[in-house]
Amino acid sequence: MKRLTLFPFALLFALAASSRLAAADPQGSFGLAPAAPEPLQPSQSPQTPQPSSDVPLIPDGVQPADKAAAAAAIKPNQTVLEDDNLHKRIKLRKALTKAQRDPGLQATLAKAYQVNTDFEQRKIFIDYYNGLCDLVRKIDPTLDHDSIEALRKVYTGRYYEARIAPTVDPATFRKKQN
Repeated sequence: MKRLTLFPFALLFALAASSRLAAADPQGSFGLAPAAPEPLQPSQSPQTPQPSSDVPLIPDGVQPADKAAAAAAIKPNQTVLEDDNLHKRIKLRKALTKAQRDPGLQATLAKAYQVNTDFEQRKIFIDYYNGLCDLVRKIDPTLDHDSIEALRKVYTGRYYEARIAPTVDPATFRKKQN
């Protein structure tokens, strides 16, 4: 029963659409392509405005653009910026690797794993990472100071007790007990 009512409705819709297309443009290709524009008659030619003689083409008060200002206004290419960033990170990684091979720093790191208390271990790790960042700066002085300081902050920041009351040095605590 549904097929019988759907078919006449679809047929009526198709006929209405085809009549609408034919009415829109009888010469066009089923109303899908626009009709060709009619050629202009000589009396219908568009009027081009003529510049007045009292307005100069180049104003007197305008100075030529400064080449240095124009060069500064141009933003550097994103690819060049990413390439520079990659080279800086590679230089930093090479300097870090070379600094981590230092025997003095390796001894400090080994000592950190041999101490008995967390307080002493945090203190030794802070000393280790400060020494590591100082050695990286000595190995490659061309590295950006801000990037080394950011690295130092990331490394040592996890060993400071900021969310709780700082632990008292065990040696100081023992002195107070006696």
